[in-house]
Amino acid sequence: MKALLLCGAALLACGALPAGAQSNANSVADTGTPQADRPEQPRGPSEEAADEDIVVTGIRASLRSSVATKRNADNIVDSISAEDTGKFPDNNVAESLQRITGVAIDRSGGEGQFITVRGLGPEFNTVLVNGRIMATDNDGREFSFDVLSSNMIQRTDVYKSTLPQLQEGGIGATVNVVTARPLDGKAGLNLAAAAGGIYDGLADKLSPDVSGVVSWTNSAKTFGAVFAASYTDRRSQRDFVDLNGWILGSQRQVNAATTATGLQPTIGTVLTQSGQIHTPRNLNFNRESQQRERLNLSGAIQAQLNDAALLTIDGLYSKFNVKSVNRFFGVFYTEPFIGLTTDANGTVTGFNRPGTQFVNANPALNAASLGDNRVTASQNDNVVTSVDRRTESYQFGANVAVDLTDSLTMKFDASTTKATRNQPRQFLVVGSLAQTAPRFDLTPENDLPTASNLGPITDASLLRAHYGLNEFVRVKDEGSEFHIDGEWKADDGIFQKLLFGLSYNKRQKVRTVASNTGTDCTYCGYDVPIPSSLVQAFTLDGFLNKASGSKNVPSSFFTFNPADVFAYISQPSVLAIPRQGRTAAEQAAEAARLLAIAGGPYGLRDQPGQTLNVTEKVAAIYINAMFGSDNWSANVGGRLVDTKLVSRGFGQFVLGITRNPGDDNLLITLGAAQPVQVRNSYTNFLPSANIKYDIDAQTILRGAVSQTVTRPTLTSLGVDNSYGGRVTNAVSSGGNATLRPFRSTNYDLSLEHYFNAVSYVSLSGFYKSFKDFLETQTLSVPLFGYNFQDTRTRNGQSGSIAGVEVGGQYTLDSLPGILSGLGVAGNYTYVSSNVDRGSGTASNAGCGYNGLSPHSANGSVFYEKFGIQARASYNWRSSFLRACFGAASRPENRDSYGQFDASIAYDVTPQLQVYVQGVNLTSAYVNDYSVLEDRFLLLQNTGSRYLFGVRARF
Repeated sequence: MKALLLCGAALLACGALPAGAQSNANSVADTGTPQADRPEQPRGPSEEAADEDIVVTGIRASLRSSVATKRNADNIVDSISAEDTGKFPDNNVAESLQRITGVAIDRSGGEGQFITVRGLGPEFNTVLVNGRIMATDNDGREFSFDVLSSNMIQRTDVYKSTLPQLQEGGIGATVNVVTARPLDGKAGLNLAAAAGGIYDGLADKLSPDVSGVVSWTNSAKTFGAVFAASYTDRRSQRDFVDLNGWILGSQRQVNAATTATGLQPTIGTVLTQSGQIHTPRNLNFNRESQQRERLNLSGAIQAQLNDAALLTIDGLYSKFNVKSVNRFFGVFYTEPFIGLTTDANGTVTGFNRPGTQFVNANPALNAASLGDNRVTASQNDNVVTSVDRRTESYQFGANVAVDLTDSLTMKFDASTTKATRNQPRQFLVVGSLAQTAPRFDLTPENDLPTASNLGPITDASLLRAHYGLNEFVRVKDEGSEFHIDGEWKADDGIFQKLLFGLSYNKRQKVRTVASNTGTDCTYCGYDVPIPSSLVQAFTLDGFLNKASGSKNVPSSFFTFNPADVFAYISQPSVLAIPRQGRTAAEQAAEAARLLAIAGGPYGLRDQPGQTLNVTEKVAAIYINAMFGSDNWSANVGGRLVDTKLVSRGFGQFVLGITRNPGDDNLLITLGAAQPVQVRNSYTNFLPSANIKYDIDAQTILRGAVSQTVTRPTLTSLGVDNSYGGRVTNAVSSGGNATLRPFRSTNYDLSLEHYFNAVSYVSLSGFYKSFKDFLETQTLSVPLFGYNFQDTRTRNGQSGSIAGVEVGGQYTLDSLPGILSGLGVAGNYTYVSSNVDRGSGTASNAGCGYNGLSPHSANGSVFYEKFGIQARASYNWRSSFLRACFGAASRPENRDSYGQFDASIAYDVTPQLQVYVQGVNLTSAYVNDYSVLEDRFLLLQNTGSRYLFGVRARF
């Protein structure tokens, strides 16, 4: 098939084109959007036809274009269009998409990153750029919208029901991001530019934000070029308290007061076991600073080669670097506990952990002969973790659309894409053994749990080296794609046209990991002092001040430069200091072993067992017959898809597991790496049908039925494995190369009423029945006497979702005078689900689908008149499941969240506009929990963000 596509492209390039056929090539040449969906501009009863050279811009122009796409489509589509050249409604594409009925988003650093459609998360939605797959820096297929500036986007379409010509993979939806095309704009030279700033309220930082679009088209509109560029360098801050999971199981307890002395280790009397309870893993108080630098470039050239053929060449480049530094104070909770209390749901509500005073007063409880029953002291940790996400991605493509005859049009499209991520990460802990007995209280009456009785946490003389991880992850995603699409028009009758085509794409995702794994616990026992000159005081001023319980947050702790600490603890003299029960001679031998390792104890070494290398080849052929008459249209067809993949990597047997002498960390001994290769293949036939009936001139009834698939995300298809954890929480993870695709049968019904070219109201319902659904599951796997909680993607059993969507927008033109510029828009979505998970952790069987909010709603008020353009929007979604098998193999839920955004712009002259936009103006907090709202996981504040500046067009 690949050879056939290349031959077709070569013949076309050699000039095998008819010279005299009348061209309708514009209808299929540009973006990969289905031919039947090319938007015309419907006009309301009161609107006059505008001259084609007059370009209408602004909020209403954007809404009008979006309505045209929705109304004229042959399937169920929603759309967002640019208000003007280089001016998408929001600074972030995902944040615009959340205004669409049924679409919700996940944010990173306060910016939209991933989308969920009709309750199905990013891994179940296909995102295309100009009709083609674009490589992503994520480990899987999920598309990160934060790598793209909105300034270069002309339109984004969300296809909720499918067509055979649409690429498969979107059970939730297929999203097509369309960049500008020069022949769609005005003739001559056109320039639009914007310069301004971004102010992050929480970080109190001002950052630059500039963009520009330039295009030129000849007067005959047979040749044109467009180029767009944008640059931002944003500084932001994230304040949050988090708890990394609730461990379900029995916990050891000390039946005594924190002031007890001389206790003997009587099993069953002094040292006892609780029942099955939910115990917090830790509690951290974090302040993360980020620098998000993004450079985007895009361009397109179009040439009408002759009356019959149109050539389009386009490209897109993104460089997006995110540098994050998180400084936090953490209290780690591991058994045994003192005075442990629970509520009626088995949730731990309070306890103390032994400190050094308690351990020293009861030395018999810390005897090495007790093994895993030893009583050790709690820790107060100062942590710095830094992660740099350095990404580059591009897509380059070309297509030729040609009218071979009056009835037959063909399009040939070829593209290539690549994305890379280089991600250095350091995680370093400088802590101290708690002198007193630290206490945890859940305090459900407050927003935050309480960590108290921590002792002298700002005494630098107590600081000790503990844990250090140095890691470098590389991800490369590259692919090539070829399409041949045809359209044959019938002469008359209800059969109108036949669409047909074939495609081939090859994609390879490679992830490699280098780290110091194996020596990261060199200092785990809190034995080796850290000089006070290497640390600095760090204060959490203004930390989560809207949250109840924030007054109990530790106000000051220590921070440090990881490079300085790594350099210090890598010195031979420091490595030789006796620790973790070793004599001086034994530690000297251990130091020699560590220094003999290539790169030293904290040098980067390849971790072959974590290598991911997946190659996927997909060939497809489709046919779509289109019918219609005066007041109805329909299409029916199918897509046959053949998928072949090869997963390569390395396997390493676990040779042994021991407990670290200094604490309860597990040390894993791995065997030599052996190459592993697994092949998988499957073929799917995906039928679909859509019908559209015009009840009257303004009312449309639509129906659709289809079968769709989502292939496993590429990360999940690896042969990689990793092991780690602690005595009480042994964990493993990895890939599953034999996964099957997630299959869905879909039913849609929609009723739409259009008042005019901008105003409409719609009601739709949908039902999706699933088989082999894909999700991260956790199973218990015994290994060397430990029960590892093994987490990886697996095929589940069956399930379904059903929902109702209500949406619309209305311009209040009939109001008098200044009020006639007002308009309103809004939507509401309700989704219910049914899940049969089959195997997995039984206690998690009640989970729904990840990312599914039963209720979501958006509301906007906009105004456009007298040069003023203003919009105020509120976006809300109800609580939802983030992961059924999350931290500590327990569910992670996110509480309901609402965000208020607003913008205003004023046309100083027809060519010059000033603008201000506010994002999250109420500084809404994000709150996560596990199953029950009392089981706290996260409270996060990213603050408000303000964008302002000036736009000019010529």
